[in-house]
Amino acid sequence: MLDEKIKNIISGYIKVPVDQINAQTMIDRSAVANSILLHRMYASLQKEGIVIDNFSEIRTYGSLLEKLHGKQEPGVKVINDQDTSNYNDYEDANLPASVGIDIEEIDSMPQVKDFREDKFYTMNFSSSEIAYCILQPDALSSFAGLFAAKEAIVKADNTYKNRPFNAIIINHLPTGKPTHPNVQISISHSPSVAVALAIKTFQSPERQNTLSASIAGNNTKNISLLYLLTGIAIILSVIAILLCFSYK
Repeated sequence: MLDEKIKNIISGYIKVPVDQINAQTMIDRSAVANSILLHRMYASLQKEGIVIDNFSEIRTYGSLLEKLHGKQEPGVKVINDQDTSNYNDYEDANLPASVGIDIEEIDSMPQVKDFREDKFYTMNFSSSEIAYCILQPDALSSFAGLFAAKEAIVKADNTYKNRPFNAIIINHLPTGKPTHPNVQISISHSPSVAVALAIKTFQSPERQNTLSASIAGNNTKNISLLYLLTGIAIILSVIAILLCFSYK
């Protein structure tokens, strides 16, 4: 039975016995150790032919069934998930930039024979990213760094929330600096964790015009906010570095 197969896979990640999994059982990021394991869980489902798009929206086992079958299952009570689709539509939407930070354990990355064929890696990384990481001295560390950077980008700009990770492509300059359009990225590693910081700059013509008008009118609000975000980014970077050392 398909539902039993799904429960058997999920059980190993959320550490809940199969017979105790029901519609209200949480299966989101809060139910697993880290984001990498959440993505590994859905990669494991995909290996069995169970493809779930936009799983970032799924909170409970019941909502997974509803999404998979396209309708609410008879007798299944589904907890309504909070809609965060308009997260960026808050009163300070004219901010010139926003910040995201993420830290991931390198050991959470799956050890596989071929990164180019494994479902977890093809679901989360583009072919060019996989080729780049394979060529690095420590492939798993490089993959963890890119994964953390993608998480940081999503946190910096919630419009990325429903994009598959293999569509959030991070390239590298000849110097090795990671790049993504309109995002400043920094990635660091300790022997056990990878940390990434993303500063998303909003450069649409409308926002640029608004910012230019503010500057021309001697309105320093947006500039001050940018300085504040930069300061926060620096503080978060220091905290992340300290966390890295605490894992040693």
